[in-house]
Amino acid sequence: MAITVSIGIGTNTDVAMAAHEAAMRAKQQLDAEAIHLCLVFTTINLAKPVVLKTIKRILPDTPLVGCSTLGVITEKQIYRHAVAVLLVSLPKDAYIHTDCVQEISLKSSVRAGEELGNRLIYALKNAPRNFGTIFSDGLIQDNSSFLAGLQESLGKSFPIIGACASDNLKFIKTCVYTNDAVFNDGACGVIWGGKLHFGVGIRHGWRPLGKPHYVTHAIKNTIYSIDNAPAASLYKEYLSTDLATLRKDLKHISALYPIGIDLPAEEEYLLRNTVSIEDTEAIICQGEIPQGSTIRLMIGTKESCLAATRKAAEDVKNALRGKSCDFLLVFESTSRYTLLGRQANNELRIIKEVLGEKLPILGIYTYGEQAPLRAIGYHGIPYFHNQSITILGIGN
Repeated sequence: MAITVSIGIGTNTDVAMAAHEAAMRAKQQLDAEAIHLCLVFTTINLAKPVVLKTIKRILPDTPLVGCSTLGVITEKQIYRHAVAVLLVSLPKDAYIHTDCVQEISLKSSVRAGEELGNRLIYALKNAPRNFGTIFSDGLIQDNSSFLAGLQESLGKSFPIIGACASDNLKFIKTCVYTNDAVFNDGACGVIWGGKLHFGVGIRHGWRPLGKPHYVTHAIKNTIYSIDNAPAASLYKEYLSTDLATLRKDLKHISALYPIGIDLPAEEEYLLRNTVSIEDTEAIICQGEIPQGSTIRLMIGTKESCLAATRKAAEDVKNALRGKSCDFLLVFESTSRYTLLGRQANNELRIIKEVLGEKLPILGIYTYGEQAPLRAIGYHGIPYFHNQSITILGIGN
């Protein structure tokens, strides 16, 4: 017996009506006795408590998790105004457990990650656990430490695939959903267990530019010096510009020229967006960059992004090893959407071309992704990513 899924989309201008439309469409399409999970994504303008309250009235006994996003991705199109509901019915030999953690800023990020991990595995202590999907506030300051905390509870090599919520590129407020609660400064997740299989592909398509550099002074996500010079010198020299211009054009520059961390034995560089540049010329990144790291400035094009999408889809196909795939989740950086522009729809074409035209797809644009990097001889350790596309295929 396979996993059964259905996807409903609501685009009504009225928030409650959009939620009702999405939930009813998903419910009516699902031919199953029990519904085990309700996954909800909304564009940020629809991130309202009434959305969840409306959905829970229709699906009162179904665990619900999700988050806000710049745009909702489906197999048909990309929506900039929508409520999306994905319902999952599992066979008897598969199971899930959902939970959340709130007020991360009042704890250490590591402790908050440990707390969520412990809550997720509490109900599944004596059962096999396959992988976890995590959704967190996209404006959490230290996502790398939060992920490290999850690994302390779930295991260093336990597969974690997740996404950081996003807004409309204002970086003001992002939202996480659990049952009928809308909150920020928190995270929610799902542990998947039993007779399930999955395949993951994560790629970005950015290539190294120029020579390697060394992070000579950094604390968590702030780089103070590179090659013993103020960190911003990296951009100033490559782009032949001054600090004021860098700061003015930072969103555009960060999307095109992220920083890549060279990780031993890994096939791809781990990317970091530049969030801000301080008066001291320190660079604040969206994710940790360890002191002593070898880094490169990276460059991306529309063509390289689309090539990476194809590689990610092929990685999923190879990881499944001929096993069935019942649906796909796609978590993709908002930077890629900014770079691709009108060509963003071409990614859907590529994914369907590789993995199947009729496969249900639901995804979001994110402020960061969590997934294992493809490693030589080792495939388990999850990292916090920027600028990537993560494709997760799930089947039974």
